[in-house]
Amino acid sequence: MTKISRGAFSLLFLLASIATTFKGATAAEKSAKLAPVRIAYVSRSILDMPFLIARDRGFFREEGLEPELIFMKAIQTVQAMLAGGVDFGTATGTAISAAVNGADVRVIFALSDKPSFDMVALPTITSVQQLRGKKIGTSAVGSLTEILARQILIANKIPPETVTFLPLGTSDITYIALKAGTIEATMVQIPQNFLAVDEGFRKIASGADVYRAVQGGLTTTKATITERPELVMKTIRATQRALRLIRNDKRYAIELIKGPYLDLGKERDRLAERIYEAAVQYYLASGTVDEKLQREMIETAAQRVKPKSPVPPERVFDFSFAQKVADTLK
Repeated sequence: MTKISRGAFSLLFLLASIATTFKGATAAEKSAKLAPVRIAYVSRSILDMPFLIARDRGFFREEGLEPELIFMKAIQTVQAMLAGGVDFGTATGTAISAAVNGADVRVIFALSDKPSFDMVALPTITSVQQLRGKKIGTSAVGSLTEILARQILIANKIPPETVTFLPLGTSDITYIALKAGTIEATMVQIPQNFLAVDEGFRKIASGADVYRAVQGGLTTTKATITERPELVMKTIRATQRALRLIRNDKRYAIELIKGPYLDLGKERDRLAERIYEAAVQYYLASGTVDEKLQREMIETAAQRVKPKSPVPPERVFDFSFAQKVADTLK
């Protein structure tokens, strides 16, 4: 074996130390360059799962972003965006109502163009007709859950004013209220709709049967779009990459569903594949919806908030970034 002098060994040790220090500095420098992005999400469901996957798989970091996902009620997301507390929200229905009412927010990415919500009721309620004079739980005033509940009532020739709407929070919370008997019916989405039926509650209507809607996605302020377009583009691209992973790798996605994202507990093995098959039917490939649907959603929101003048689609929606990502992320 060749002998190494003490001087040569010292030199080698010094060079190795310098290399290690340089490598560490480079990693720290790279981390320091990540731009923070704060996203307010509103449910533990298939609609918010892509954002959690994008975070945990490093898609945001690969776009140069350091994500922080903050759980909050739907109505709080608009307030937080306008106050600068978060950059994006996922409560599209609430944002649409707020925009129609004059708030300077936009829907910039759509996860689905058909609602995955079902109306479920106590076992004693066998039809929508029995909801007159009853209480229906929703996530927030003006939210998609309230809009869908109203549309279901109208489709069944029941005046919405004959029902009490209680804004309680996410599907998890409204489902707990249903089980406690605080309300007679509520709108729940995947996976709560499966769990509700399996636990003896009755599905009496489906939101998709009466209404097309933007459900899930990303919302932000006009100021963010104007002042930080790169942040908008990168956030949408990271989200689309997560969606592609879900669509293209069924086995991986099912294992994720069994994990902490949806909090299925002991039901995870029984429901995971069923949830996956339902989810991929709802996800949009483009992240955009047509102008006809945009106008329909504005009209529905306007019936409640009653804006002073007509609201054009560009005052509520901006899918230009989503379309660019869809065109380039092949």
